[in-house]
Order: sequence, then C-alpha cells, then structure tokens
Amino acid sequence: MRTKTGMKKARICNRAMGLLMATTLVASATAATASAANNPAVPPGPSARASSASAPLPTDQFIVKFKPSAAGSAVERGKTYAKAAGDTSIDVREVKTTAGDAKVVKASRRLNAAESQRMLESIAAGANVASVEPDILMYPSATPNDPYYAQQWALSDPNVGIRVPSVWDKTTGTGQTVAVVDTGITAHSDLKANVVAGYDMIADPASSGDGDGRDPDPSDPGDFRTAGACGSGSSANSSWHGTHVAGIIAAVANNAEGVSGAAPGVKIEPVRALGSCGGYLSDVSDGITWASGGTVTGIPANPNPAKTINLSVGGTAACPATMQAAIDGAVNRGSAVFVAAGNENQAASNDAPANCNNVIAIGATNKSGSQASYSNFGPAVDVMAPGGDTDAGILSTLNAGTTSPGAETYGYMMGTSMATPMAASVGALMKAADPSLAPSQIEAKLKATARPLPGTCSGGCGAGLIDASAAVAVPVPQTPIAAKAASLNGALGAATTGEVYGLKDNGGYQCFEQGCILYSPASGAHVSKGAIRGLWAATGFENGRLGYPVTDEVSGLRDGGVYQNYQGGAIIWSPATGVHLSVGAIRGLWAATGFENGRLGYPVTDEVSGLRDGGVYQNYQGGAIIWSPATGVHLSVGAIRGEWAATGFENGVLGYPVTDEVTGLRDGGVYQNYQRGAIIWSPATGAHASFGATRSIWASTGFESGRLGYPISDEYPTGNDGSVAQNYQGGVIHWSPGGYYISWQ
Repeated sequence: MRTKTGMKKARICNRAMGLLMATTLVASATAATASAANNPAVPPGPSARASSASAPLPTDQFIVKFKPSAAGSAVERGKTYAKAAGDTSIDVREVKTTAGDAKVVKASRRLNAAESQRMLESIAAGANVASVEPDILMYPSATPNDPYYAQQWALSDPNVGIRVPSVWDKTTGTGQTVAVVDTGITAHSDLKANVVAGYDMIADPASSGDGDGRDPDPSDPGDFRTAGACGSGSSANSSWHGTHVAGIIAAVANNAEGVSGAAPGVKIEPVRALGSCGGYLSDVSDGITWASGGTVTGIPANPNPAKTINLSVGGTAACPATMQAAIDGAVNRGSAVFVAAGNENQAASNDAPANCNNVIAIGATNKSGSQASYSNFGPAVDVMAPGGDTDAGILSTLNAGTTSPGAETYGYMMGTSMATPMAASVGALMKAADPSLAPSQIEAKLKATARPLPGTCSGGCGAGLIDASAAVAVPVPQTPIAAKAASLNGALGAATTGEVYGLKDNGGYQCFEQGCILYSPASGAHVSKGAIRGLWAATGFENGRLGYPVTDEVSGLRDGGVYQNYQGGAIIWSPATGVHLSVGAIRGLWAATGFENGRLGYPVTDEVSGLRDGGVYQNYQGGAIIWSPATGVHLSVGAIRGEWAATGFENGVLGYPVTDEVTGLRDGGVYQNYQRGAIIWSPATGAHASFGATRSIWASTGFESGRLGYPISDEYPTGNDGSVAQNYQGGVIHWSPGGYYISWQ
C-alpha cells in the first residue's frame, strides 16, 4: 500500500441531501462522520425494475461428445485436450461423464467470454469430436424480495453500481465480520440478525451522550447538538450515521423487508467512537485496534476480530501518528481498513485518514457514474464507489428520531461515507470467497479489477469504479497435477500436453519438455523424468508391476545415486551402475543389508527370471540375491558365492541357498546352507562345498569344531566306482560304495 501524505487545517465535511455541514476538530484530535442526514426521507414503494439485455456469461466448463472411435479412449480424448491447450494456452481436464456419455471438461482457471469462445471453437475443431457446447451457469430467476431493493441503484445497476448481485451465488459474505467504527447502531429489524457484540469506545461521558464512559454497549443514543455546542452556532439533529453505514453493508436480504445489504451474509460489529461533537482521535484509534483484535488497556479482548474495518470518518489534517499506528497494527493483524476520501471536493491527500498509509481510500460516484460533486480526488484515492449526489442518494437503514432514537425507518444519504461501506462490502465478499487474501492483496485486486468510470472524473479517481463481479472470485481449486507443476517453478519446462485423465485407478498425467507429472488419488502427484522414467516406461508405466510413483526422484545417495519409489517397488540409478528395478522380496532383503550403503552396493541388473524351479536373481556390485518359491530369498556374496558358482549355481549339486551366510564359527569361519549341502569358509582354509555322505561323516566328527577341522579341498574322485575323498585340516574322509574311513593326520 502506498504512502499518503498531506496537511491542512483540521476541518471535516459532512454531507446529507443538499446540506453541507462543517465541524471544527477540537485541537485536531476529534473526528466527525463524513455524511449525515437531518430529515431522512422514507422511500416510496418499490418501482418497476428496468431490465437490460446482457451478453451470455462465460463458462469454464464444456460438454464434449466424442465420436464412437474415440469415446472410450483416454489417449485419443487427451489428444483433443492437448490441441485445445496448445491453441488457447489454457489446460482442460475431464471432471465427469454425463448420463448421455459425454465428457464434461473444465478449464484450469476462470475464463472470460472471449476465452470461453476460443476454447469452445478449439475443442469443436477436434477430429474426434462429435459435438461440444458450453456447460453454462444457471441461476434462480429471482432478485432479493426486499421491497426497496429496486431503489438500491448502487447495488443493482450493472453500469454504475458495484455489481454485487452477480457474486451472491458465490458468497454473500458468510463467515466474515465487518467492524463499523462510527456513531454506534440503533435497533433495526432489518439489521438485528446480522449484528454481533461490539463496544462503546467513547471515554468522555460529556461526549458519549449515554451518561458513562467506555462500555460494552455500542448503541447510538444520538449525536444531536444544540446551538452553541461543539463550537457551532447552529443545532443539528442526530445523524444515525452508523446505522445507515451498517445497513449499506449488511441489511438482511430476502426477508421481505426494507433493503438488502451489499454483503448480506456478513456480521456487523458496531464500534462506537463518534458522539455528539464528533470523536476523539484516541477513541477512534482504540476502536480500530480493538476491532482488529488488538489489545486496548482496560477493555476486554474482542472475541470476534473483524478482517474488514469501515472508517467513514475524516478531517482536513495530516495523518496523526496515533491513528497511523492503530491502522498499521490492524493491517498487520490481517484487517483491511477502508476509509472515506472526504467530501470537500479537494485533494484527498489533505484529509486524514485518507492520507494515512496502509488504508484503502474510497472516493464517491453519482448515479450517472461520474465523480460526485463533493468527492475528494487525486493520487490518495485508491478506488471509487457509489456515494450518491443531489440527484440520487444511497438508501439504507435509519432511525426516525431527531435527537434520541425513535422508530426504525429507511432513508437516503450521500457522501464518501456511503461509498466506503460499498467498497468495504466488496472487500468482505472477497475475503469470504478467498480467506487467504491479505489486506494488501485485497487492495491490489480491487484496483486491478476496477473499471473506468462510466461518467466523468476530474482530478483523479484512483483505479476506477469497483467491480465486485471481477474482484470476488472463489479460487479455482488447482488439480493435483497443476499444484505440483506450480511447486516446481518451471523446472520441467513448458507443457507439451494438457492434463490427460482416464488412466488406471482414475489417474492422469501431463507432460512437459523435461518430463511428466503422474497422478492418481492413491499415490498423489509426482514427477517422472529421465532414465528412471525410461525404465518405468519399459515396465508398462502405471499398468506394470511398479504402478504409480509415490515419490519424486530422491537424490543424495552414495556415489551420486538417485531413487524413486513406486506403489510396487523402486527404481535406482547411479552413474556407475545405471538404472535398475528393485522390487518384492529381493528388494526387502537388499533393504535389510542397508540398501546401497550395505555390502551389496547398487544393483547392476534388474531381476532375472527363468531359473530352475521358478527362481529369480538380481546382481549387485557386491554379490547377488537369489529367490525361489521353495527356498525364499537369500544373499550370495564373496568367496562362498564363488564356490557356489563353481558347483553350477542352482543347477549344481547344492541347489538354491536356504540360508544367508552364518558367521560366528571357530577361527572366524562362515557357512551358508543350500538345498543339498553347504559351503564353508574360514580365513585359513578358504571356501569349500560340503554335501552328501562326506558331509554326514564330517558332521559326525563335530564339523569344524571336531578333530578334522575345516575342509581344505572340495570332494575329488578317487576311483571309477564313484569313490570320493575330501581333505580337512585334521585328515581325509574317504568314501566308496562299500563304506568309508578317515585318514587322520
């Protein structure tokens, strides 16, 4: 928010229908309302509402009927969507199928009328498309039933109004609170349902008019003055200004009574800070602080802090430091502060709080859409809103009492005091539609979406007339793919396809110059690229044994390695070993060894099937893992693996391993059991196979712990009749069909 400065003598202008009142500020420290009415006019019965033709509203959804050849093919439909994305730079995705088997596709963002038409034409041009039509938005054919709604031109007129009826289907402001720092509020049946507890911030009993100081009752007892009071020679009736402002914002709609507020779903939090002679700066500033949830000494904490504050007050003065501090605190707590530009037909930079920092300053327009005759102007004005003029005022809730409260009624006022709640209403609607908006974002969006004044402006009218239909937008939920793409900040390059859906398990993808993003409800959205993507493709993408990715690539492994996990396993890559699968039981055992940091290191092959009895193996830098249905999964490494290889692996005399290596034998020995024997290793004797009758004889001597010790040779033939022998540290076992004997050392 920009810095606003300016100084003049402290004076404030209040304007009712055709009546200009000047109130002198006491020592530059009081403020008075920027608009008032002495004799509020009760409006006549509702007049006939003028109708005007309007262009069809744009839509971001389209109903597409595909030709039979493509209707059942997600790939073919995806080509149509990708072409449309290329033609329009707008992605679309399928969101549902109609009863007539047409596909409803939705754009990735809201579209204006021209964009809707371009998308429609692009899809219609698709070779596989039989027909396409806009999935238009339809609304109840009704306007609020409040009797005086037709006279609320500032709301209902599409040319000079704020265009809020067009957003009431999105939000009426439910969940938002607007604090009205003003004269308080009077009882009114058209407001009661939308008023929450506020506070009376007027500390001086002489100014409050209710006989006491600060208290929890923000009721307006009247701000009338007698001749000679407040330094004025004339008298004035009570303005009921806060009640009028509150009704502009949140008069109850569709209750068959009176008027409708611009944001009829919000709650009004009345904060009384202005009395019979205006309001002290300290009271107004404390009102801003309390309304936004800040701490005010001696006042209970606000249980319902407002994210929008309406400050329809002003005076010709530099921005007081106390008020600036209160405004800054409110904005830092997340409350947008809307203020009146002032009614002196001068530069708004001369008026506080319009010249304060961090405020949204509102000028006023009349019923023709021109700058109102009284409205301040210039660079300090942020945007304009209807405030009325002598030809037509702003109708809202009021009170018939001339001094103290009387019967509830309705009446017209005009002024930047009326324009400010118009804009504050739109701000509250914006916040309701998108709670993430910060005050600075609300201001920026109000300016960015404002439209040129339909009439004239002299001296500068800010960004123009506020336009609720453009400013109030419910954020289109990003698809998971779009959200993932946004988080990458362009790392994958430009999109080469739109989002394509119809994959297994309701999955989808979008491809970019440097890779793709895959999504399924079960796995989330993840990047697929490079060599790892290439191997995943070879497995059949999401239809293969790996399924969808469940992580992005994860780097930082030993020796520059990278992995990516999938529903059914992982793919691992390193510069030295390339890219390989890791799945199932073999992966489980590799994990138990410490993955790439263990003795096996990285895989150097994928799983290799086709072994005897359905076996499978996978080789690693430091050995292999072998699996068969009968024996499970086991390591095969080092010298023992070398000996097993010499026997013919699983096709040899030993068959498959049935254990991993077992350590802890005498003298540092290790063994591994196989289906038909074992391999034994020790540092002194190396690795040797042990099987059959010879193994049984060795076992009877106590294995390596017996007199024979470790084998120092494999079995070798000693005759043509099948006789064999095997050497040990302590002797030789001789076996023949006729028996055996041991030659001891």
